[in-house]
Amino acid sequence: MAAVIGNKNVMSAAQDTFISSTYWTDKIGPAAALATIKKLKRNKVPKYLAKIGRIVQNGWREAAAKHKLKIEISGIYPLSHFSFNCKNPQVLKTLFTQRMLGEGFLATNVFYASFAHKEIQIKKYLKAVDRTFGFISKVVLKGNEEDYLKGPVCHSGFRRLA
Repeated sequence: MAAVIGNKNVMSAAQDTFISSTYWTDKIGPAAALATIKKLKRNKVPKYLAKIGRIVQNGWREAAAKHKLKIEISGIYPLSHFSFNCKNPQVLKTLFTQRMLGEGFLATNVFYASFAHKEIQIKKYLKAVDRTFGFISKVVLKGNEEDYLKGPVCHSGFRRLA
């Protein structure tokens, strides 16, 4: 939702210009926004997202400890992420994504909670994380992480790709 507001001089200047609008005179957008806000309140969505994110962060922490992997977890619960504390973190991140795909999850080291995520799905995800961390731990002990990559190492951050 958005609005253009200003004092009388600013608003009268708009008479000589064209201001585009997402909704024009359509009432669907504002009605949808109000319905969304009501659903957020009724279902206590922020509280639910925090709960799901906390479960994921705890699951990462427990799986990493179980398999003696050093990870750093950060972010607020609904917007969680972890990083591998090792000499080749991007290689391990790539292995994580690759193995999680094999487990049936399109996943990386980031989790953005959604109201659509239910605890049953999170339990399946965390079981896959546990197996994946177990695999990565064994590979790290051998010291040949890159031998298990099926493609290039993922990129870090936003930068122009050459």
